[in-house]
Amino acid sequence: MWIVFCSSSDHSAIWAFEGLQRRGLAPLELVTTECLAVARFQEHRVGADGAHLRIGLHDGRTLCSSRIRGALNRIAAPAATLIRHAVESDREYATAEMQAFYLSWLNAVPGNVVNRPTPQGMSGAWHHISEWALIANRCGFKVPRYRQTDLDPMERGYASLAPANVPVTTSLCLTVVGVFGPPVPEKTAAACQALAKAEKNGILGVDVYQDPSGDWLFAGATPTPWLPLGGDPLLDGLVTLLTTTRKKGDTQ
Repeated sequence: MWIVFCSSSDHSAIWAFEGLQRRGLAPLELVTTECLAVARFQEHRVGADGAHLRIGLHDGRTLCSSRIRGALNRIAAPAATLIRHAVESDREYATAEMQAFYLSWLNAVPGNVVNRPTPQGMSGAWHHISEWALIANRCGFKVPRYRQTDLDPMERGYASLAPANVPVTTSLCLTVVGVFGPPVPEKTAAACQALAKAEKNGILGVDVYQDPSGDWLFAGATPTPWLPLGGDPLLDGLVTLLTTTRKKGDTQ
């Protein structure tokens, strides 16, 4: 089976699930974080013979690593359904433990997993904008000058590098498949692909904009972009990414 993991409010992922269904990817399951929070049981074992996963959902479905062929992972965080029942003084600890558990079992999902978890994010790394700027520059982007001081509010570290009121174009990059969304210059598309490959993301949304001279500059990136922006070509690319047999050592 293939699985789309997401929150019940992630309309972008649900759109992808329905599109993959129409393309005949089967069996395909939609598994939400809210559903996982009230699972009947969750087994995750790590040993000399590898990692194994078995989850019994409340609706009777059972997820078993021996049956999973791949997944689209859009989980940003575990649902807080159970954590809200903990006493207030324990909630921070419970949240950290739940996040660690999710990071481990999501990493153990076999097959072609689009956006495996990383220590910086459950569905791909979320970087400070200064980190994104550095990585993007190494991948061939022209990047605007970025300066940071101790007086900057924390939120600025996750804001766009594009100047206010300047239109931003978002490209959706599927590693080893292509770039989808509004057209961008070939050099910019190549940099987008290089960035997605460097981040080992199956899919990455990259924001770019044009400066007054007409050059395309990097503005930001996200591992959980708005998927409908890529339309049917993106869905076709996702099918390819989820079903292609890969050699040992390949990443996506």
